[in-house]
Amino acid sequence: MTWEIMSRMLESNDSIAQTQQINGIVRSLRNSGLLTNRVLPILDKDNLPSNNIGLSRAKKWLAKIFEVFESEIDGLYAAHNCLGSAIYYLEPSAECKKQYSLKQVYDLLIMDTGTIDSNCFKLLEEILPNMSANARQWFVRYWIRKPRNGINEGIVTKILAKQYNKPVKEVKKHLNFNSLDVVVYHYNQSKDPPCNLTHGKFVKPMLAKEVPMDKWPTNRIVDYKYDGNRYQIHKQGDNVIIFNRKGSIVTEQFQDVVESVREYYIDCILDGEIYPIKDDGSPAEHKLMGTRVHSKDHAEAREKVPVKWVIFDCLKIGLETIMELPYSKRVLKMSKLPDQAHRMAEDGDTLAFYNQAINDGFEGIIVKDSSLPYEAGKRSIGWAKYKPPRINLDVVIVKAKYGQGNRSNVFGTFEIAVKNDTEFVSVGSVGSGFSDEDLIKLTNTLRRNVISFENKTFELAPKVILEVTADLVSRDENNNLGLRFPRCIRIRDDKFVADINTLQDVEALE
Repeated sequence: MTWEIMSRMLESNDSIAQTQQINGIVRSLRNSGLLTNRVLPILDKDNLPSNNIGLSRAKKWLAKIFEVFESEIDGLYAAHNCLGSAIYYLEPSAECKKQYSLKQVYDLLIMDTGTIDSNCFKLLEEILPNMSANARQWFVRYWIRKPRNGINEGIVTKILAKQYNKPVKEVKKHLNFNSLDVVVYHYNQSKDPPCNLTHGKFVKPMLAKEVPMDKWPTNRIVDYKYDGNRYQIHKQGDNVIIFNRKGSIVTEQFQDVVESVREYYIDCILDGEIYPIKDDGSPAEHKLMGTRVHSKDHAEAREKVPVKWVIFDCLKIGLETIMELPYSKRVLKMSKLPDQAHRMAEDGDTLAFYNQAINDGFEGIIVKDSSLPYEAGKRSIGWAKYKPPRINLDVVIVKAKYGQGNRSNVFGTFEIAVKNDTEFVSVGSVGSGFSDEDLIKLTNTLRRNVISFENKTFELAPKVILEVTADLVSRDENNNLGLRFPRCIRIRDDKFVADINTLQDVEALE
């Protein structure tokens, strides 16, 4: 039940075929005393919470911890193309001086790295030198979310199925309704976990992707794409709970929506969007949502910014959990509820419907596979976003500079980046599209994330996400990526850094 034992298991099952790997890990789980509910959350690196560590910062921290020059780590990294291996070969004979539980290691793996004077660094400085060389190697691999062993969410599901002699399809279903801990708890008691939703239990939202037209589903249901924030609403009698897409309860901010949902004729768990509207009911610019989300005076915010709630999916209605039903049947089940998203008629023309959405002031359309179940937490090509032909990206701020003139007391220009494995790759800077209120908010937030200061530029921990739009992707004479005429659309408080666009996404837009 220690990290030393698990790291030996990882090493012995590395660089082998997938089936052998699954069988080997299951054997280890059965023979070593490792707890399944401790091992699998670490193995499933795609679902480890973001810790905001990148390769560059990881090298600096490790050089300081092991009292070597960063160039030495760079050399070993270049030789092995793996930071975990680089740390192993710093001192390959290192033996275990102290045992650490899997819980201790998991907690450290998900701890936000912040700055080098953070609590996380102090813990790493204390723990890593006490590990064996092999345990250090595997810790670093999972710390930077690059274990290089091919184990992903799908493999973890197969390991769980093999460990408990369950069909993979059945395990997938159980994980769709329950956390890994809950599934393992029930399996250990030779029981199946419940596959119905409970009022007040948040479910990770199913996510859409931008998909080319030639890959749109043939059998489709098409909704307007609303320029608002995603919310999940639970109604049971007069009790209404509103969750944002991160799972935080935000009921107090939207008492007008609560009053509306209370009037529904039946209990339900719904997925949808809240967006700002003008006096005539047409959509207003998204930035106004910030007033509803951040204002401490909810009543005043309600007066300033009216909103509308629209339903585009249903997870439970009455006593019936319907996540596993095809989307077409879920739409039918929820059709008597008010506040439905605007949907295209069955025999409608998709592109004509798209033009109608744009004309009505909305973002575009979502083209959905009518046969798909609700896949909690999955980003599926079965939900295809289609928006006007401009580039829209979710990016993270990595650097900032103060503005000029009447904006000299706030940050005014922001270097932005996308993900590439465990690193962040710059795609240039953005300085337009911000209100004065946005810049004050960003400055107050980003000041807490400063890592270093040089040449009038603040390097920042990558925590704050922006949605930006641009004309096109370009490259300079040094082959560096950039965006032409970038403009901020909104600050994305509702997203995790793990959800931002990737380098591959940007390169595909060139």
